Amino acid sequence: MKAVFSVIVLLIAMPLAAQDLVVMKSGETISCRIDDLTDAIVNITLPGAAGAVGSAKRTLAATQVERVEFGFRPGEKALFEKRDTATAAELKPWWDLSFPHLHRPSSRSGAWGVAYASAMMREGGVIGAEKALSLFDYLIGKAWSPDDKAAAKQGRLRSLIAMGDLETATAEARLLARETEDPALLIEVEHLLAQSDFRGLRELEEEHPRWVEDDEVRPRRQELYHRALDQFLKPHLFHATREEAAARGLFSAAELLVFGGEAGEAKARWEDLLKLYPETSFAAQAKERLTALNSTPIDPKANAP
Repeated sequence: MKAVFSVIVLLIAMPLAAQDLVVMKSGETISCRIDDLTDAIVNITLPGAAGAVGSAKRTLAATQVERVEFGFRPGEKALFEKRDTATAAELKPWWDLSFPHLHRPSSRSGAWGVAYASAMMREGGVIGAEKALSLFDYLIGKAWSPDDKAAAKQGRLRSLIAMGDLETATAEARLLARETEDPALLIEVEHLLAQSDFRGLRELEEEHPRWVEDDEVRPRRQELYHRALDQFLKPHLFHATREEAAARGLFSAAELLVFGGEAGEAKARWEDLLKLYPETSFAAQAKERLTALNSTPIDPKANAP
């Protein structure tokens, strides 16, 4: 509450120049500070001389307003730009301040919510994942932005996986993969499915170390292995212009191949990554893995998810 109060104090004290913008259905645009905003009215303060806080106030009927565009508050822009790596404590005040506007076009509320939920999941273990899941579900239902909804759907799947509910996560991911027409979302969902299959593969081999001799287990093992490999390679094969996703898939495929005892194929995939996607964040890791593979045999179980 103290953090939210301090942000509100900053809002009241700051200059008005180009802070918020109200676009009327008549075509008029009003540069102002938005003091109150509900589904019925918009209370604004107009700027004074040189952008100073003015005294002129107006109440606008929401039915006359086309949209509002919120300007960045003091300290907001810098944190917004690094929100994907910020802590939950840093993000919470901005989420608390913005969440009433989650359903309003042009608000940043959904982006703050996704970042805050992701931070809770990173920092809080299973409990953090449970809290994040609740927030992701809220964002899926309330966020105005399709991009924020898509990010929340991905977050929900990650939360379920972090909580250990792989069965639900896998079922929902497969359903989402069939329903979505968003290439970016499909890539992320299929990567999560591949990770799930890789985990299932590892667990199966741990439970059945002599799987190769078991006529009942071997087909299931092969299904998991080849399905995960195909899904990891999809971005490289079909979405090569999405370089980070393609490189991530190649790197993960190589890790899977090492696990499966196919070091030569793994080496080829890492070499492909360095040749085709040298500017991605996975290039350095691929180089390290190639060096290790060339100098010392890799433990195929060491890097399984």
